[in-house]
Amino acid sequence: MNMLVAQIESNQIAVIVIIAAILWLGLILTALYHISRNTSMGFSVKVLWFIIILFAPFLGSIIYLIWGKNKKF
Repeated sequence: MNMLVAQIESNQIAVIVIIAAILWLGLILTALYHISRNTSMGFSVKVLWFIIILFAPFLGSIIYLIWGKNKKF
C-alpha cells in the first residue's frame, strides 16, 4: 500500500514538472518570437535580448516581456 502511494505521488510530481517545463518553454519562445517580430528594435538590441534570454532564459524572458517589449531602443 505504501509503495502505491509513493508511485502515485511520483507520477503527480512528474506531471507537474512536465507542465512547468512546457510553460517555461512557451514563455521563452513567446519572448524570442516577439523580439524577432519587433520592428521598432534595432538589430543590435535584438541580438542583445537574444543573448540575455539564452544565458538567463526564465528571468530574461520575464524581464523582456514586462519591461523591454514596449520600450523604444
